[in-house]
Amino acid sequence: MANATSGVAVSEECKARFQELRAGRAHRFVVFKIDDAMRQVVVDRVGPRDAGFDELTASLPADGCRYAVYDHDFTVSDATATAAAGEGGEAPRSKIFFVSWSPAAADVRSKMVYASSNEGFKKELDGVQIDLQATDPSELTLDVLEDHTS
Repeated sequence: MANATSGVAVSEECKARFQELRAGRAHRFVVFKIDDAMRQVVVDRVGPRDAGFDELTASLPADGCRYAVYDHDFTVSDATATAAAGEGGEAPRSKIFFVSWSPAAADVRSKMVYASSNEGFKKELDGVQIDLQATDPSELTLDVLEDHTS
């Protein structure tokens, strides 16, 4: 179904790849783009589970908008882990980030279509926990992700 604001639909493959990332933990990230006809969000790239964050950022073009989801693993201090281990216990955690990538070099029409399709697309991805918007590589770093998980 097309997004009421922008008229852009979401392909079934987008939903399927996101569910594989969220529920099956089959992928580290998925990058999405709006097709050339500006009618549908499609899968642009899928990062394997062992892919690093650098592979995600390398998948985002310097002159084109994209959406991405990234499954970020991290650890937190945990009282029960500390008690069991004696000291310094940590517990593994994971958060799914939704990234709206809109670099300054992208054309204005593309930025407008991505911005107007953003909320409708996110609603199709049930399970996204943190939303990030980035226009420059300095706004999308591991430090930025860590700031959102602490």
